[in-house]
Amino acid sequence: MGATLLAWLLVWPVQATTLAAYTAKKAEVVGTTRLTWLIWDVYDAALYSKDGTFAAQRPYVLELTYLRALDGGKIAAKSIEEMQRLGLSNKAKAAEWQTTMTDWFGGVEKGTRLAAMQNADGSTTFVKDSKKILGTIKDKAFTQYFFSIWLSKNTLKPTLREELLGIRKVAKR
Repeated sequence: MGATLLAWLLVWPVQATTLAAYTAKKAEVVGTTRLTWLIWDVYDAALYSKDGTFAAQRPYVLELTYLRALDGGKIAAKSIEEMQRLGLSNKAKAAEWQTTMTDWFGGVEKGTRLAAMQNADGSTTFVKDSKKILGTIKDKAFTQYFFSIWLSKNTLKPTLREELLGIRKVAKR
């Protein structure tokens, strides 16, 4: 799953020069879920923290494992749409963030893992397939709105939120 890279990024600065240093670290699952749209499974999601408990002010990782190929631009556009639904009103920021995510996400194939990490400084780092650091958005407002898509009480998918936070156990698939 790549939990060691994810945990390493929770603990060490992203500016580290080598990814080899993370191998001794471990992350614990807070919760897991699956997003299904109509009849199609879209992605499996897992939320990780250093100790397996969630606290919004501490570093954590949200990893999405895609179960079908999707266009990264559409993923970015849907993310911005949801962020705006949750209160993002700055159109310039929304356009900037959408362009950045579109550039980073590229084509997403079945099995691609995209992870977003809330870092201790409030920034968000994106990693693809547990090894390629795509980049960091340092704006704390991005971090708040982006993770709110899944973790806010105002999410469109409250059951997924509860499963990610470990409040509700995942139904057997």
